Amino acid sequence: MKKLCALFCLLFLCLSGCGESDLKIEDYVWQMTTLQSVESEGKILAFGPGETGMPDTAVAYSLFCEASTGVLSLYSASGDQDHSGSYRATESNRQSVLYAVTVGETEGMAVVSKTTYHDGGESPTLILSLGDYAIQFAPATQPPDAAGS
Repeated sequence: MKKLCALFCLLFLCLSGCGESDLKIEDYVWQMTTLQSVESEGKILAFGPGETGMPDTAVAYSLFCEASTGVLSLYSASGDQDHSGSYRATESNRQSVLYAVTVGETEGMAVVSKTTYHDGGESPTLILSLGDYAIQFAPATQPPDAAGS
């Protein structure tokens, strides 16, 4: 967990700048792209729809995240895994926003920023760190009620 916290702090410092980010956690319905184990050195445990090149040991799973007025909701497309918690912004700059989050009894962190690809393209990204897990999200391409698990 200390390594992940250090990684988030380093990421935030590298992206530091003046002003506030135009990205917020509330801006999107987020869909999981990968779920990784921090303790297992980033081993991918699950992946979202459309992700390719995943290890044979990882399972396909459809998980969504929504945030509004301090309430964070995590839910599966099948409805079998619903969790809620709270979030609050702790730091912001032009390129990212760092949040303190709590889901159940577990406290963690989240960061919203843009991922820039080698071809110059960009897309919003949410990374949520809770307990042993780091979950990466991208904006959902289809409504959660229409998504398959």
